[in-house]
Amino acid sequence: MSTLHLHHLENSRSFRIIWLLEELKLDYQLTTYERKHGLAPKAMQRIHPLGKSPILQDGDLALVESAHIIEHIIDHYDTRLQQGEQRHIPTVSDDAPNDDIMLAMVKDKQLRPDYGTAAYEQYRYWLHFTESSLMPLRMISLMFAFAAKKSPIGIKQVAQLLHRGVQKSYLNQSAEQHLQFLNQHLSKHTWLAGSQFSGADIHLEFVINAMAQTGDLPAKYTHIHNWLKKAHVRPAYQRAVEKGGVMTLNVLSRSD
Repeated sequence: MSTLHLHHLENSRSFRIIWLLEELKLDYQLTTYERKHGLAPKAMQRIHPLGKSPILQDGDLALVESAHIIEHIIDHYDTRLQQGEQRHIPTVSDDAPNDDIMLAMVKDKQLRPDYGTAAYEQYRYWLHFTESSLMPLRMISLMFAFAAKKSPIGIKQVAQLLHRGVQKSYLNQSAEQHLQFLNQHLSKHTWLAGSQFSGADIHLEFVINAMAQTGDLPAKYTHIHNWLKKAHVRPAYQRAVEKGGVMTLNVLSRSD
């Protein structure tokens, strides 16, 4: 039985991890949770104190944060197999030499370029770009939109004006800058790390898909749209949709 157990919240970032596991064709257990009033149910706090999705259990470990989980899976379960070979990446518990452990963790990955290469640096940058640069812009916009929507009638108009002001003076301009940068990069590269599809592509797809669904990804960014289409026709992505459900990401919509 697989030691990997993914706790997946419907319509959330944890879809990324299903997709990653499907790309690597790993055995795993999947438990899906429904949202309660738009949030993760408290049952997930029994798995990890933060109760955040995704949560990946690997033996005695309970891991959260998408990028952390992506790196963990690639470190320990991703290896290029020759026909007839068995998948095994040594760990400290195997009493393997440290050099053997490190070599297995940094080379010959399906979803990450080899350590020390220019492509590896691109991979690392874009992996962190998603949640450090692009996603915060979406979340700030979402919070302002929710605040304006939920404000009492007496201050609703003020809250709406504040939201529009922040959107116009900062968020739209910053999003435009980041999208232009990403589009230019993809005009020169098939995938984020170059010619090799990687965990960075899986990580970024969620927020780009959200922007496309909510009309916040203008048609002029043709290279981003093409990249998204290529990602969505991958067989592993289609299998992830079958298991994790279709992503309807209007929860991240910008409200004008």
